[in-house]
Amino acid sequence: MPKEFRTLIPLEEARSIVLSHALYAEMETVSLQGAIGRVLAEKIVSGIDVPGFYRASMDGYAVHSEDTTESREDRPVSLHLVGSVPMGTRPEVQVRRDEAAEVSTGSMMPPGADAVVMIEYSEAKENQVLVRRPVYSGENVQAAGGDISLGEVLLFPGTKLAAREIGVLAALGRDNVSVRSVKVGVASTGNELVPPGSALGPGKIYDINSYSIASAAEECGATPVMYGILPDEEAAMEETLRKMARECDLVLVSGSTSAGAGDMIYRVLDEIGEMLFHGVNLKPGKPTLFGTIEGKPCLGLPGYPTSALTVFGLLAAPAIRKALGLRASAKMMTGRLSRPVRAEGRQQMLAVGISGDVVYTADKGSGSITTLAGADGVIEIPAGVEYLEQGMQVDVRLFGDLELPDLVVAGENSLLLDRLVESAPLKIRLLNTGSLLGIIHLQDGVADVASVMGSAEPPSGVIVLGRCERELGLIFRDEDALQEIAKMDIVGWRSDSMMKAAFESALEDMGVASPKYVRLARSHSAVAAAVAAGMADLGFGERDAAMQAGLGFKLMMKDEIRLLTRAGEEERADIQDVLVRIKAKGMR
Repeated sequence: MPKEFRTLIPLEEARSIVLSHALYAEMETVSLQGAIGRVLAEKIVSGIDVPGFYRASMDGYAVHSEDTTESREDRPVSLHLVGSVPMGTRPEVQVRRDEAAEVSTGSMMPPGADAVVMIEYSEAKENQVLVRRPVYSGENVQAAGGDISLGEVLLFPGTKLAAREIGVLAALGRDNVSVRSVKVGVASTGNELVPPGSALGPGKIYDINSYSIASAAEECGATPVMYGILPDEEAAMEETLRKMARECDLVLVSGSTSAGAGDMIYRVLDEIGEMLFHGVNLKPGKPTLFGTIEGKPCLGLPGYPTSALTVFGLLAAPAIRKALGLRASAKMMTGRLSRPVRAEGRQQMLAVGISGDVVYTADKGSGSITTLAGADGVIEIPAGVEYLEQGMQVDVRLFGDLELPDLVVAGENSLLLDRLVESAPLKIRLLNTGSLLGIIHLQDGVADVASVMGSAEPPSGVIVLGRCERELGLIFRDEDALQEIAKMDIVGWRSDSMMKAAFESALEDMGVASPKYVRLARSHSAVAAAVAAGMADLGFGERDAAMQAGLGFKLMMKDEIRLLTRAGEEERADIQDVLVRIKAKGMR
């Protein structure tokens, strides 16, 4: 006798039941070629500088910047041309005073040169170069580690790997990566089905659902395992379903879920497992069923392809994404610009980040790998448009499935915040912008929280959430480096961080007026990593960074990071969650 559906339950109840039977992600290592769409299971810390050398960022001539000070269009300075530096090779020439060497974009800078005169502002004549415009030290030069610094944390566990993240991993020299793994067994039922590529006989149709559902599972970050077409025969169906439950974390089977005479999934599930619901008050998707086989969740999808995909998106996808630690996704979204944007007057695709409904620029130049890591998508600026106003609504073309952060924290770097990102269930995005830009991002709506140094009163409309004390000092491998600091190779801080001023104040107190900076960092872990790797003799940062890297530490000052937010938002649930977690680590 055909069996009627059991009580039709609301969709929300069905979703709640499915999600209550938690899937557990495991970890596996995959090649970079096989990592697209997977979910990261490890923290990615750069083991190298990108670039690993000082390089020219323009075609032109490498020079001593001081030699060009007096150059003018009508009074060019003549420099002796000593040779050239081909891309991908070590320089065989050295640039002394009143000399120049030809370089291409990407060439290593020759020893002695500190700037590049663009080819547009120079003219080669035999063994001389006429320079028609002065350049400053560092102009048209990308510093070693200027894009990515050794020790910099770039990607966190739970990140879905798309093309931009794969590019970042490749830039670091990684050929494999650890990812979270949820195996999803996929099968279709029906004697009328044949696999694509086969000849169609009378009454036969191609199996659509095995491929569409497997692809949908893969889009979610899962690993689909296809079991083909199950015949409408109970013993064979039972055997395959048991096999799927043993080998996979989730069983998905489409078709044969209705209550008709030829439908038998519900009977098999009743026999070998536990039925939890059969029938959802949903169109399409009424015959959906769910239960367990040997403790593994089994979702029976309708046979019609559209219905099957609809139910997959409503019930299976949330369960898979939850297990992998992912959030809701989208392909396009509209937001308002946090700041005005000056365009080039030609068609432009501008890389942007997204925080809530706020869109902010994240473009560091086409050659920057960190543009990929920090951007969520692009906005198209049509030709002829030279200015986009603050607050203007813009359409963002997303790079892939968007994982919107629950909270954005902008400002000073701290290991405390890095650990917060790793441990909190919230998706937190850190923007290491320095104090000033952190406050600007907070006021513009880009950031929910700003982390700042200093004791200045916060601007109007901004309040202090709390303060985190920390110890700052010299980080070193060998204590002998403390004896002659002025002669040591030092890791400095980038100018947008107040750590730069704090460090230079500490050095001044020790009588060191002109420190020998060999590299600049944007995070405490990057400072410690550079010292540990022998790229510098000492640096300045948090005690925790030194301890984590197994380095020596000399206390120079006690400092505090203040966390700020917009007045009226301090009671938000996500902000309160962060406060609870940070207070447990000593915030007051």
